[in-house]
Amino acid sequence: MTARAEAGRFTHVTGADGDHVTYCRICEALCGMVATVAGGRVTAIRPDRDNPHSRGHICVKGPAIAEVTNDPDRVVHPLRRNGPPGSFEQVTWDEALGDIAGRLEAILAEHGPDAFSLIYGNPPAFGMASVMAPALFQKALGASKSFSPQSEDTASVLLANQLVFGGTSYVFPDLPDCDHLLIFGSNPLVSHGSLMIAPRIREDLDAIAGRGRVIVIDPRRTETARQYEHVAVTPASDVWLIAAMINVIDAEGLADSGFLGRWTGGWPALRAALEPINPGIAGARCGVPADRIRALALDFATSGRAAAMGRLGLCRGRFPTLTNALLHALNIVAGKFHRPGCAGFGHGATDSGDMLDAAGMAGYTPGASRTSGLPAVVGSLPSVTLFDELTRPGPGRTRALLLSGGNAVLSMPGGPRLPAAFDKLELMFALDIYMTETNRHAHYILPATTMLERDDAPILFGGHMVRPFMQYCPAAVLPRGEARVENEILMDIAARMGLAEAFGPLSPTQAADMLLRAGPEGDAGPTRLSIERLLAHPHGIMLESGRWAFRLEDKIRHADGRIHLFDPLIAGELERLRADPAPTPGTLRLFTLRKLRSINSWMHNVERLVRTDPPRLLIHPADAASRGVGDEARVEVSTAWGAIVVTAHVTEEVTPGSVAYPHGWGHQGGWTRANRTEGANLNAITPASADAVEQVSGMSFLDGFEVEVRLAL
Repeated sequence: MTARAEAGRFTHVTGADGDHVTYCRICEALCGMVATVAGGRVTAIRPDRDNPHSRGHICVKGPAIAEVTNDPDRVVHPLRRNGPPGSFEQVTWDEALGDIAGRLEAILAEHGPDAFSLIYGNPPAFGMASVMAPALFQKALGASKSFSPQSEDTASVLLANQLVFGGTSYVFPDLPDCDHLLIFGSNPLVSHGSLMIAPRIREDLDAIAGRGRVIVIDPRRTETARQYEHVAVTPASDVWLIAAMINVIDAEGLADSGFLGRWTGGWPALRAALEPINPGIAGARCGVPADRIRALALDFATSGRAAAMGRLGLCRGRFPTLTNALLHALNIVAGKFHRPGCAGFGHGATDSGDMLDAAGMAGYTPGASRTSGLPAVVGSLPSVTLFDELTRPGPGRTRALLLSGGNAVLSMPGGPRLPAAFDKLELMFALDIYMTETNRHAHYILPATTMLERDDAPILFGGHMVRPFMQYCPAAVLPRGEARVENEILMDIAARMGLAEAFGPLSPTQAADMLLRAGPEGDAGPTRLSIERLLAHPHGIMLESGRWAFRLEDKIRHADGRIHLFDPLIAGELERLRADPAPTPGTLRLFTLRKLRSINSWMHNVERLVRTDPPRLLIHPADAASRGVGDEARVEVSTAWGAIVVTAHVTEEVTPGSVAYPHGWGHQGGWTRANRTEGANLNAITPASADAVEQVSGMSFLDGFEVEVRLAL
């Protein structure tokens, strides 16, 4: 379709009546959408069938962003707290920003930049300007402490990538050419692929299953497991299974000795350390029979085009960094790495890993937390340290806190106790679209835009697209009320403090254009990407070079140019694994689950998303019967950290000895519909002390911890 023909069908003028090409920024699928605007308001959203990447796919959450944008509960004017938490009055931008800048200047002058901390969350994470703005603001202040969902999500992946490859770029399967796919702890038919961008992933998985096999290894018979082959495991026990599979592949002489010799270091030490973890020992820990483990290993190694992938289920148990490092080793040892149809790095117009590594923003900082000695991974401190960071006296205590879309009370372990810590702050201000359970305690809530109200390009996600793609879309509508993009808000505060130069001379769009034009698909590349060219192709452009247009040596960042399969940290984690006691017989282990109609805590105010899919505690019939629990019974779930009361659903979907519950519920914010939903805050019972996380990464222990379940009184 020519640009002239497209211009007749779509408008690119922000706020104009008609159809606007845009894309979804709720998750990493980045599905193309068309927003219909009438009278300056989004009236409908439909899938973009002309988008060459998503090709008309969209999930139920994408269209719901219209309701979020138009929600009467949205914060659309600057608010200043004038009483107890949740009590606010409308003020002008000048009043709000002037007071914030003045108070922040005074705090920094007296206590230094370590008195400032940042929390950022999911809603702005996929926006070009919204995700970068807090980091630029921190730079302007000379501060460095930040907290994020990383220690509940990706810290162990990022650390494993740095240990094995020396950098932070992601590894993911080559779905179009794969014939045999192992999926550990991931539910891509619901998540649409995470740390791997594949908007039509159901088609990819169906095609793989048609050519060969898709095997889902999970403690729950998930939506993905029901569609393909399911191997049930004990929650958070994948590390034993993967270790035994590597052992079997090596023992059977199926290791890829050529690749191992050319590209890796540490293989002899790793194979020796894994030798005691045979299928029998592993089977007793993961619940998979020894002969099945052997078959999984041999079938994987002898399949020509195969890949093993994992996601959140590998990231939040007791050994997440080791598990993710061994997942890389499984692909590498079996000869399923850096080959078409297998696992490997990606090529894109941009790569967040490359950008972080080049800017020196990646890295691992042991002992970064002043209160616990826990590390920072890619600059982010562990969530469990936040309470002590805000309350423990001493040099460097946080006295000023910025929230950018984060809802720590519902998303961090021990979240329900954080309000007591917020009372210690001299300044707390939030950029958000709602009054949440967290920012209701802030001194100011500053209204941010939704994805439909800002210009965007997926600059940070180019490096892990299964089919490389790029798009740029102007805002469909003007911001509601007085909402502003995060970059503008924080640059304005910085300017009032005389620090605006840290944001640089370029607008976010100009910066994106510079990155695109300087990248491998820019002025000197085959696709010649620029913002101007993307504006002429609003549905986006598939990159001509494809997935594998890179040199492996450019992705390995260790000084010796080799992949490190073994080092002292991995050795220590393997020792800890071998010494780990077996679970107490008869106990229940809880793991989290993801629901198609939910995304963390921030979309529960949309009626059509929450009315038919309430949160439930999934429990196996045998475990329910032994506890006198019937379907739809109210039960108390407790740990040493607390107790919650939820509704049970008795089902064979989960393995015996385990229960599952989603996070992000238990609303008490400024959102009317969300406050009426069922559910409880899971983080009231999750391990929440500094000694109850993975010590090498600070990763929260959210899957596989023991709980007690009894009928509620």
